[in-house]
Amino acid sequence: MTFEAILKYPAVFLAGMLAVWALTPLWRRLAPRWGFLDRPGRRKVHRQPVPRGGGLAVFVGFHVACAVVFLFPWEPFAGQLSIAWWFRFLPVSAGVVLLGLLDDRWDLKPMVKLAGQVVVAAAAYESGIRLQNILGFAFPGWVDALATIFWFVALMNAFNLIDGVDGLAAGIALIAATGIGLSLVFRGAPGDVLLFLGLAGACLGFLRYNFHPASVFLGDAGSLFLGFALAALSISTNSKGPFMAGLGVPLLAVGVPLFDVVLAVWRRAMRRLLNRADGQGPAPGLDEGDAEHLHHRLLRQGRGQGQVAGLLYVATLALVAVGLLATIFHDRALGILVLAFLLAAYTVVRHLAGIELHESGRVVLQGLARPVRRNQTLLFYIVGDLFILNIVLLAGHALLDLQDGVLDVPLKTAWLQSAPMDLFVPFVVLLLFRSYSRVWYLARVSEYAATGLAVTLGYAIAAGLQLLVARSRGEVLSLVLYYLLLAGLAAPAVVMTRAALRVVQDLMQWRTRGSRPDGAAPARALVCGAGYRTTLFLRQIPFRVADRAPVDVVGLVSADAAITGHAVHGIRVVGTYRDLPALVVQHRIDVLYLVEAVDDAEVAGFCRMLKGLPVRLVRWDIVETDVPLHA
Repeated sequence: MTFEAILKYPAVFLAGMLAVWALTPLWRRLAPRWGFLDRPGRRKVHRQPVPRGGGLAVFVGFHVACAVVFLFPWEPFAGQLSIAWWFRFLPVSAGVVLLGLLDDRWDLKPMVKLAGQVVVAAAAYESGIRLQNILGFAFPGWVDALATIFWFVALMNAFNLIDGVDGLAAGIALIAATGIGLSLVFRGAPGDVLLFLGLAGACLGFLRYNFHPASVFLGDAGSLFLGFALAALSISTNSKGPFMAGLGVPLLAVGVPLFDVVLAVWRRAMRRLLNRADGQGPAPGLDEGDAEHLHHRLLRQGRGQGQVAGLLYVATLALVAVGLLATIFHDRALGILVLAFLLAAYTVVRHLAGIELHESGRVVLQGLARPVRRNQTLLFYIVGDLFILNIVLLAGHALLDLQDGVLDVPLKTAWLQSAPMDLFVPFVVLLLFRSYSRVWYLARVSEYAATGLAVTLGYAIAAGLQLLVARSRGEVLSLVLYYLLLAGLAAPAVVMTRAALRVVQDLMQWRTRGSRPDGAAPARALVCGAGYRTTLFLRQIPFRVADRAPVDVVGLVSADAAITGHAVHGIRVVGTYRDLPALVVQHRIDVLYLVEAVDDAEVAGFCRMLKGLPVRLVRWDIVETDVPLHA
């Protein structure tokens, strides 16, 4: 490789970085005069007015880097991005920045801004910057247009929403551009790396003024441009690579802002459904902002802006690393992605999506607990069971008949041969067990167990009938294995369809951080008791009426010291009654519920024990009262 071939990489990077480094202070001085000033507000974390619209400098810096790539007399280099591509991208990216500047200056309405994003995305498509295919399948024209517009709009909004902490959006864009550029190195397209280097340099130059405490903000001009640029560069370099190398790495690289968008849409959709169901007036739209984005949640945990940005940088680096590993070790890509997905799913459920899971649980509870007509319920369970039994039947044949990637018997033939016995018999047993005449959201545990037993018994009967005609020991063993597999898959699935309400109720007891949709902060609570009355108390928490403050049950307190440290009803026992004063202080408890039966003297003892502590004591009673039949 010649010196000139090496020189162009640092030259392009430095061109983008130095151009932004020089232009940003100039814009910082001019912006307040022209009205580009971000003032503090309810959803904003800064306390002093800060110039915004600095993304204009990033835009200029990136195109300076592009000029260095395409206008300097470098030797020809391999890649899909040419000067013709730049001339198509330049005007549409200028339209994005103009839209962002208008919003930075006059705060456009959300639907107006969305319409502008769709227009510039459509213009990019018409200019030839298109998705074209995924997984090697070419799209029809109208599908390609919709998919391309959606891709652009999704990434623009992703960076727009994540831009709420100093240095966050620009830093994530820097890491994403670097990661995608590295993936192109492994694919043998070193020329395309240059444009990603130019974008990374522009982001780094802006971060000089945007790290906490920021002296200038990207504004919508910058966040929209960064999302648009990454979207355009990614789809313009994906056509000659497999999915993981083409779009997989870009998707992972921008995974943090995209995940934030998914959470926002999920959260707002659930709240809209809840408002409609509760009759609380006009439901909030999906375009209405809130203070529940990832950076807001991390800030509420007591972290500073620099720490929040650092944590999300690390998350982006981890996703980029997964993408690069899957690209390099493409023969093991599926295993890498599965492990990464499981880890990410655990992280999401455990730490990040608590508010969304809580709102979804409330929606499910409202839907399942609402009385419906008996015929509708009956039809739902019958159709659901037949669907499950069919899917299990096909899965059983696919798992046991697959040899060297080929089925011994086509699934259609196997289904026609097996359905009369392996579908009809379990269904008839469910009918005989009166599975369709029960009110399942009020059922006992034994009724769920009986339904699982019915499914298992149905398959056992079918197996017995089949074994009567089995001819060899190997055939007997194969039949036993087959029916064990069917019962093991079908019984839990059928039971879970009926236990959905109870499962959601139990999941709703998990602690969820942050405020609820009505704005009320959850009261941190300890529950005195670990018996059956506590079970009833915990089960009614998800159904608390809207005018009561939400409750976050931190732990249980029991008179039995032997169970301290263990989980009861899914919640940890944190101590005994004697430990209450220390526990109230340690866990910052707002309210203490006396759930187990206590007399007035014991209540007075609790009052003396907690005297002087900032905690509310609530007595929760289940009262049994005789009603005279004759007055």
